Amino acid sequence: MDVSTVTWKFAFPESRDDLLVSESGKFSVGKVVPVHNIPSNLDTVRDLVKKRARWSWWSIEYFDTFFSVLLKFSSLDSSVKSIAWQCAVLGMEQHTEALAKLLSSDHIDPQDKLSHLNAMQMGVYILVELYKCFEDEGKSVHQIVTTKKGKGKKKESEDLVWTSCERQEGVQALRQLLDINLAVLFDPPVVHDTFIDQIANCCYKLLENVEVPKCKKTSEYVFHVLGILIKRYNHSLGACMKIVQLLQQHEHLSSPFSALMLVCVRDYDVKSVVSQVIREIAQIEPGELVRDTNATRNYCNFLLEVGSTCGPAVLTAISSLLPHLDGDSYTMRNCVLSILGELISGVLGAENTEDKDTREALFDRLELHIHDQNAFVRSKSIQILTKLVEQRSVPIPRQQELVERVVGSIQDKSSNVRKNALVFITTYLGCNPYSDKLSLDNLKERLKEEGEKLEKLKEELPAEHSETGEASSQESADNALNPSLMDVDTDPETHRKLEAVQKQALIVQYLGDCVLFTEQMHRVIVLVSQLLASKSTSDILESIDFLVSAYEFGLKAAELGVRKMLVLVFNSDQSVKDAVVNAYIRLYIKPASGKKCSVEEVARNLMSMTYNSTLGEQMSLKELVKLLLKREDISPRTVKVLLDILVDKNVPSHELNAAALVLSMVASEDHTLVTQNMTLLVTAGFNGDCQLAKNTCILLQQGVPDRKKSEEEPERLEESHRLVSTLSDKLLSTFDNPTVDWVGLANEAVKTIFCLCEVPDSILRDLVNKLLQRTFPPRQGDLLDNMEEGVNETPNNPLAGLHIYRLLSILGQTALSTLVYLDTCLLDELKRRAGVRAQMEEEKREQRLTGRASDKALNESTVVDAAEEELGLQGATADDAEIEHIRMVLEKEVVTGPGFLASFAPLLSHICSSPQLYPCHRIQNAAVLTLCKFMLVSSSLCEDHIQLLFTLLEKSSDEKTRCNIMILLHDLIIRFPNLLVNWTGKIYARLSDSSSKVRSTTVRVLTNLILNDMVKVKGNISELAGCLEDEDPKIRSLTKLFFAELSRKANAIYNVMADIISHLSDPDTGRSKEQFQRIMKYLFEFIDKDKQAESLVEKLCHRFRATRCDRQWHDLSFCLTLLPYSEKSIKKLADNIACYHDKLADLEVYENFSAILEKARKSVKVEDLLNDLELKLRFCHNKAGGEEGEAPTDEIMSQMKDLLIKAPPPPKAAGKGRGKKKKKASESEEEEEEKHSPVRRAKRPPPRAARKRRQCSEESEDSDDDLELPTVVNSEDDSEEEFEASVRRGGRKKKGGMPPPPPSSNRRNTSTRTRRN
Repeated sequence: MDVSTVTWKFAFPESRDDLLVSESGKFSVGKVVPVHNIPSNLDTVRDLVKKRARWSWWSIEYFDTFFSVLLKFSSLDSSVKSIAWQCAVLGMEQHTEALAKLLSSDHIDPQDKLSHLNAMQMGVYILVELYKCFEDEGKSVHQIVTTKKGKGKKKESEDLVWTSCERQEGVQALRQLLDINLAVLFDPPVVHDTFIDQIANCCYKLLENVEVPKCKKTSEYVFHVLGILIKRYNHSLGACMKIVQLLQQHEHLSSPFSALMLVCVRDYDVKSVVSQVIREIAQIEPGELVRDTNATRNYCNFLLEVGSTCGPAVLTAISSLLPHLDGDSYTMRNCVLSILGELISGVLGAENTEDKDTREALFDRLELHIHDQNAFVRSKSIQILTKLVEQRSVPIPRQQELVERVVGSIQDKSSNVRKNALVFITTYLGCNPYSDKLSLDNLKERLKEEGEKLEKLKEELPAEHSETGEASSQESADNALNPSLMDVDTDPETHRKLEAVQKQALIVQYLGDCVLFTEQMHRVIVLVSQLLASKSTSDILESIDFLVSAYEFGLKAAELGVRKMLVLVFNSDQSVKDAVVNAYIRLYIKPASGKKCSVEEVARNLMSMTYNSTLGEQMSLKELVKLLLKREDISPRTVKVLLDILVDKNVPSHELNAAALVLSMVASEDHTLVTQNMTLLVTAGFNGDCQLAKNTCILLQQGVPDRKKSEEEPERLEESHRLVSTLSDKLLSTFDNPTVDWVGLANEAVKTIFCLCEVPDSILRDLVNKLLQRTFPPRQGDLLDNMEEGVNETPNNPLAGLHIYRLLSILGQTALSTLVYLDTCLLDELKRRAGVRAQMEEEKREQRLTGRASDKALNESTVVDAAEEELGLQGATADDAEIEHIRMVLEKEVVTGPGFLASFAPLLSHICSSPQLYPCHRIQNAAVLTLCKFMLVSSSLCEDHIQLLFTLLEKSSDEKTRCNIMILLHDLIIRFPNLLVNWTGKIYARLSDSSSKVRSTTVRVLTNLILNDMVKVKGNISELAGCLEDEDPKIRSLTKLFFAELSRKANAIYNVMADIISHLSDPDTGRSKEQFQRIMKYLFEFIDKDKQAESLVEKLCHRFRATRCDRQWHDLSFCLTLLPYSEKSIKKLADNIACYHDKLADLEVYENFSAILEKARKSVKVEDLLNDLELKLRFCHNKAGGEEGEAPTDEIMSQMKDLLIKAPPPPKAAGKGRGKKKKKASESEEEEEEKHSPVRRAKRPPPRAARKRRQCSEESEDSDDDLELPTVVNSEDDSEEEFEASVRRGGRKKKGGMPPPPPSSNRRNTSTRTRRN
């Protein structure tokens, strides 16, 4: 083809077939080369290209060959395709060089211009089309390769000739072409859009391939090609449209397109394209963003990356995105909020004063969505603010208000929002601009001092400057050290004073802000401490992190939170337990500063944790010490330091007590600490006050090895041991001192004697006799007469009442310790000795049997088996005899019969039944406690005095007495459940007691008993449900905790729901309608199974027939509105319309049923069923109300007639016949029948269960200062969080609990169930 005579123009076709059509003035393909001729033609082209270095007309002369390659691409070999591609790329490069030389000349021949234009466009067309062919082929081959495995996959991958290097060569050739001024070739000198679109579409086609963006060089060349098109060839609008379109379709293009925007802004200074793309995305309808979530996610990812890399360009278009903050797509809202955060931190930093108004406006929009309706948006906004706080991009004037907004989110219903709010508060505390030590008292004192200095400086100013001195601290701070505000004519001395005033004003303002910030953090600590009881693990973990940080910053309120964390060492979640242990290690052993504390500091820190600690905190600290010992964070050197402190006479008493307590916690894990230092502990522990002696007794009790861990026989002390005499002397010497906690010391001393001594009963008998002589001097007459005379002589002897009270207290502890000793320690020792004897006998038998070598093997085996069987029977018989003997001793020889404690039983009964003779509350309380402990020992004594005990529970005027009786009743029910089975109604009655302490104790007791199946739920549970509306918030919280734990038992709340509704809806109970509705809303949250809801619908419908007043109609219909509805539930409601059709005349009832229909339409898809029920309800309402309504159809009339004439049968009760099969619990949701028959128990309860029931009763004791049984787990002194933790731990006690009851001929067998801790 003669290129010099070309008159036609090449036009980019819409399809390849268009080039086969001949038109005047346009180029068309002359001939399609056959497939077998294409390789030879390409070889010719390759040779020509190599020989003619500047051959520019390859695309014209051999266009037919390349076009044939495009048409026959799938039929060609890979080598032929590769040759075609190499020729096209090399030819394009040579033509680009020729064009550059041509366009650099001053004059260009028009014919040459046309020829080169055609050649360039035809070359571009060939190159671009080859790109498309290779990409399409690569996509199809890639799909085949990904579906194949092994060798086939490797072979297919080897056949691919299209590599990243070849892509890169082609794009590089296009970029070189675009670098020259191509507009000169066009007439007019404007590059045609079709030419630009060909190259641009090729680039977009490449980017659609997932593999291309992974190749950094290739993608960079593509970005530069597009950047040149946007910068020089006016492709910005087309690029925006294409980018938005491809983002909608391809997820992987978010990052490449954001990189393209960066190239445009950084390398080509085209910032407008960023704003154009953002505006294009912003114009998408909000509804479309909600429907197409994948596209929305792609848009957001793109915008986020652009916002982080091209902040200034995004800022110009941010106004177009702000309307989406009010849109329905929470994903887009999160995206826009994230962009705002990037702009604030990156573009509008705190040092940027020019755009201050813009920054404030963006902050306002960001803070507004802290309270967004969507939890994800709320979380995102708080996360963004946290990041801004870390980067210190939040202006100080905004910080206090911002913190107040976020603090409100700590109580958000979403756990994720609460978590991020806690993270924000912790981060803000760590990045606060004020101080690293925030002691509120010190800051207030400094503020006062600096304020006084400021006032003095103001007084020294001249009169003409008094207004300047009296300016507010804020104005003074803003104007501080500003020379322009100083009077030029002011003399130097006045000028110096003004500067001093302004500097002092800055200090005052700073301290004032510190005080406000510290007070704010104190309020936050209170809220965060409440989250330690949350069910969400994330809440607990973040709360721990914040409280530890607050404690390190010296916030005094954090000490309470750190103490509340202790109970979490019992948490079932290991992550929470580890977080607590790590927190205390960080605070007391290895501070965050990185410097490990010395052993002396560790010892002092552990001691400080016991100061003013409650019993629950001491139990938690004991568990923490065990965990620290296992992790070896408490070293033996630390224990040695604690021992040195204990023996040091110059140490204050409170430190001695703390050291003794910590040592007792260490000894609970290693009893050798006591056995190896017994003499030292006795010498040092009983030389101080009574509290130290009490703590020393607790320490000595840990000297008994754990029977589970050690099989060695515990060595007991003789009666002549120094410990016995020291304890007796200490008790006798302080018996007359009214200022000490003698009862607490006596209780621990009694426990210590029973734990360590050989003959504890003899020791205690002697001690009690001595105390008895001190209390009642020797006289004629019996003990009762002396008792009355002693009380009557109280005015002359002020210590008489104190002596009686203390004597009664030690008697009770002696009885209880005797019970524990006989039932656990002595029984275990007897079993151990029996086991040793059995082992010795077995060895003798084996020796005798093995000695008969002449016997046959069969006879020998038979003899051995018989001997082993006989031995086993003998062992079981021995165990039974020992257990029976112990039980008989407890029943007849301790508090009854010849026992020395038995002589005090009539005295106790007399005091309790004669309050007019013994009006002293302390004596009455001690007598009641002691009597209850006596009753725990003997069932016959319990049966004789149970009526007296419940009379005192009902009529005693002392609330402490009633509380303690309730606590001891808990232990009595566990010990003798059959004796008290008919008295549970009296216990429930205390839920209406006038004292909030008694009600609270009753809720705690019933919670433990019910959750351990010791008290039946049905019957009186409605009274416990009424406590959900108690006036005391603690009682309401405890009751909610009870129902939350009860709901974990299958069908437990469902089984009692109908009874609760019937009782509480009765007007005679005194519950208002509002109270009833709040109670039901809480309880119905636990009805979450469809079968339960269906059954309750039917039961509640039938209860309409038993109602007496409209109040009950309203309550029942309201309860129906609270249930979740399915198709079956609606059918139940429709089938039972005869039960309530006459009640529909009441407007409130009809409105409740209408609300049920509206609620059901959201979940029930059967519209006919709902419409049918709605028509029936309207018919009954209008007919019963005497109004003319819409006439129902004949079919509905017929159905209504049948329903109203004949009522549906009541729900069938579950069969109880012996021959009927019981349904599985998973298939039946029916109510479980609970009988009032006595609870049966085994004749011989296992000793392990007996040991589990020991601790609570053993610790039910009194003290001089408080008669509230401070060691009972569920007493009023324990905090609500400790009780919740004990309930959530599963309701099972650890080792130590109430022993089993003794035998009795006139009582039933009792239960072997164990009690809660």
